[in-house]
Amino acid sequence: MTCRAVFLLLLISASADAAGELRADRTAYVGGQIFDGVRFSPGVLVVEGRAFVDADASTATRRIDLSGSYVVPPFCEAHNHNLGSAKGNDEAIAQYLSEGIFYVGVLSNLPALTGPVRHTYNTPTSVDVVFANGPITATGGHPIKLREFLLERGHYPGFTRETLPGQGYFVIDDKAGLDRSWPAIVGLRPDIIKIILVNSEEFEKRRDDPAFFGMKGLDPDLVPHVVERAHGAGMRVFAHIDSAHDFHVAVSSGVDVIAHLGGYNHPTRIEPADAERAAQRRIPVVTTAMLLERRRERMDADSYAALKSAQIENLRVLRRAGVRLVVGSDEPRATSSQEVAYLRGLQLFSNADLLRMWSSDCATTLFPDRQLGALRPGFEASFLVLESDPLARFEATRNIKLRVKEGQPLEATRSAEAD
Repeated sequence: MTCRAVFLLLLISASADAAGELRADRTAYVGGQIFDGVRFSPGVLVVEGRAFVDADASTATRRIDLSGSYVVPPFCEAHNHNLGSAKGNDEAIAQYLSEGIFYVGVLSNLPALTGPVRHTYNTPTSVDVVFANGPITATGGHPIKLREFLLERGHYPGFTRETLPGQGYFVIDDKAGLDRSWPAIVGLRPDIIKIILVNSEEFEKRRDDPAFFGMKGLDPDLVPHVVERAHGAGMRVFAHIDSAHDFHVAVSSGVDVIAHLGGYNHPTRIEPADAERAAQRRIPVVTTAMLLERRRERMDADSYAALKSAQIENLRVLRRAGVRLVVGSDEPRATSSQEVAYLRGLQLFSNADLLRMWSSDCATTLFPDRQLGALRPGFEASFLVLESDPLARFEATRNIKLRVKEGQPLEATRSAEAD
């Protein structure tokens, strides 16, 4: 069903009325139920250019009737790697827009592959993306093993093992190495800096042991220096973590975002004091909780149950502390739609909680300097119109009638089917 079949577009006579002067560049969306982050209420959205404005609907030359519909901010994907190269790029963009996902964090990419397609993002008709480029790790650390595995399978055309460093990752083992590598890191113009922490409580044990190839990360003592460098360059730091100790190191070092919930390889429990410190410092945590399902087939039932129990406990600890949780999947074969479905299945969050985590909280985490994620004057006029109430039935988020990005309706490239 097309937008024209769903919505009634009325042209208002070119005259002024008591409410104010008629404006040719304004559109009023009337009759809808507007989400304010907690509940839906009847309201009117007036759009001028790319933003919502504080104006009466009678001043708009176009009026679109949203009666019976529910309006929410666009959805978001805080952690993935499925954009940033030509392969499958158009399909991935179309998939995101179809699902109402306008904002994406690509937390590791190869700049040489991203450059030729970078113009396809951050436009009113595409997804808006932040890129981390290659993450900072230690010798033999994650994601070196993964990058080499993918290279062997043809994922990085034109690259060899010798040319992956400095693109797919940066190896830094001491402060002198950070000083040497920093010009190259910032020279590739990342939007954010990503660091790798993997079981940092065992850093000394794992550092020189080849058995831990790909299962280690930065020296935790280096993290504050990386954060200082990044902040001095006006960039934020996103931290990959796996253990509760990694979480502690990241928070104590002043990172800006924690890119994983962690605890996918062994049960780990975040200390309430660390969660409270993260909340005080306003450090969001990207959920990536569905990654546990990827490992399910490779473990016995008891191991899976122990990991999931710890995962649920960590989410509860973070939520009680007031940490902002934002939706990201880190699953190249999926999107944040599947992540939010997984989170819903845990029965820890209300539908309103999930909407905020998936929309406004995620968008402002990726783009803190933009006015995103709220349907009120002064904010970017980007929103989704749903057929029914997602607070009553969350599956309504899959029935999108209209997508508007920066004031302009988008034509759906794919239809989203309801359950």
